[in-house]
Amino acid sequence: GYELRDMTRGTGGTFGNNAVTNLNHATSGNGSIYTDADNTWGDSANYVEGSSTTAANGETAAVDAAFGVAATWDMFKKVLGRNGINNAGKATYLRVHYSNSYDNAFWDDTCFCMTFGDGNSFTTLTSIDVAGHEMAHGVCATSANLTYSGESGGLNESDSDIFGTMVEFYGKGGGLSSGSTTVPATGGNWTIGEQLASTPLRYMYKPSLDGTSPDAWYSGVGNLNVHYSSGPNNRMFYFLSQGSSSSSTSNYYSSYLPSGMTGVGNDHAARIWYRALTVYMTSSTNYAGARTACMSAASDLYGTASAEYAAVQNAYHGINVGAAASGSTALAASITTPSGNVTIASGTSQSFAGSGSGGSSPYTYSWTFGDGGTSTAASTSHTYSNTGTSNVTYTATFKVTDSLGATSSATRSITVQPAGSTGGSELVLNGGFESGATSWAGTTGDINTWTGQPAHSGTKDAWICGNGTTATEYLQQAITVPASGATLTFWLHIDTAETTTSTAYDKLQVQVISGTTTTTLGTFSNLNKNTGYAQKSFSLAAFAGKAITIKFLGTEDSSLQTSFVLDDVSAK
Repeated sequence: GYELRDMTRGTGGTFGNNAVTNLNHATSGNGSIYTDADNTWGDSANYVEGSSTTAANGETAAVDAAFGVAATWDMFKKVLGRNGINNAGKATYLRVHYSNSYDNAFWDDTCFCMTFGDGNSFTTLTSIDVAGHEMAHGVCATSANLTYSGESGGLNESDSDIFGTMVEFYGKGGGLSSGSTTVPATGGNWTIGEQLASTPLRYMYKPSLDGTSPDAWYSGVGNLNVHYSSGPNNRMFYFLSQGSSSSSTSNYYSSYLPSGMTGVGNDHAARIWYRALTVYMTSSTNYAGARTACMSAASDLYGTASAEYAAVQNAYHGINVGAAASGSTALAASITTPSGNVTIASGTSQSFAGSGSGGSSPYTYSWTFGDGGTSTAASTSHTYSNTGTSNVTYTATFKVTDSLGATSSATRSITVQPAGSTGGSELVLNGGFESGATSWAGTTGDINTWTGQPAHSGTKDAWICGNGTTATEYLQQAITVPASGATLTFWLHIDTAETTTSTAYDKLQVQVISGTTTTTLGTFSNLNKNTGYAQKSFSLAAFAGKAITIKFLGTEDSSLQTSFVLDDVSAK
């Protein structure tokens, strides 16, 4: 038959290789290595108390444990260069089915083994993050050996939560199957033991969600049970890897980091913590000492001028331990020229200037103008030339990005006027459709927030046709054109399933109804498909001084959809 023994990981120890044994509800002894006649293991279901531990249902816990130890072994060896739990390749073994309805799993230094109960309140005690957590206790015992009480005890538990999380990302994110030498960014999650019950045991990103753990360090944190005093350091590691939010209502927000921070990713965060643990921490290391150890590790690995070094300081500052990195006050962008919103006449230019402050220098810059183009400039200044063909208002955005990836933006409203523009008041009401169907008549169900057809600006637009069957849809609004005339502008995106390059099967007509007369200003069809929005412009000079109705009329044939997506309609 077959044994549940890993011939490629671990040597020596009790069984000569990493192995999984069956205690069959005993509470002592090594148990016997699992065997199976046909090499088909388990039934993928949680073990049911009272069932045979050697039948398929009992084997499931065993193969879960085997997967967990393989993922843990490979993450430490292939990513962090550690040869097994004790860094000397010594084999371990995992005992399953300990006692009856036992709600725990634990690492034991005396047997150099791990043990899993079957659970009563809990199920799936062999989940991968629990396996990684418990075996990380063995790594800690054979490195820093953090005392299991006070602040060092909380760090001991946090160390296991950190590596349990990284093992989950490695095992479930494809690292184990591919033999990756980095910790993947996806595949895992930031809770501990979420498979054991209806709620996780611990929340790395906001420990207080468990009802007891603190989110930040305070002078009495070492008096808590070590499973709770671990909370602030767990949160530090989440910030170090994933960053924090600047929104005070977010679970990823810290009042110590009101502007948020940028993380360095799973792989770099894991390497920093591992080196801090194995090189700089001692049995009595406390929270302040852990910060110093992680800074030293980040300096060794990436240098003191690196984003990683600053991120360690900011992550610990986020849990009230130590100062933020130098220059880590809130990043702020500002536009100094022009001092306010501006109108740019046809054929003229406007100088823009901005600056950044706070954050972590050096900065990078970009200017973006909402005129449908891609006008950007990677400097603190930019000159915008008005070559527009319509009277319309845009938003100029100046964006500053610091060396840690944090961003801040400032904006100005700019109105561009073409030659002969009236520069008059807006005639169209709710032209951006942000108020839904207000002021519009016709097929008003076309107006909404569409995931498949996002707005040109704001959140809503008008999606006319796109049915793939015979249909007629329209939107219209009555306006009065002043005696000085006006220009109708709008942004239009067209996508289609039609493949022809010669026949206009589906059409959008732009019409003006004046009295009993309908004038078509322009027609667009499936032949005009485009990859984004394009601005269209039509003169209304012929209707000066008249009350008219602007109408967008869409027609579609019996098959193959064409979508006419309309936004930011304006008449001035």
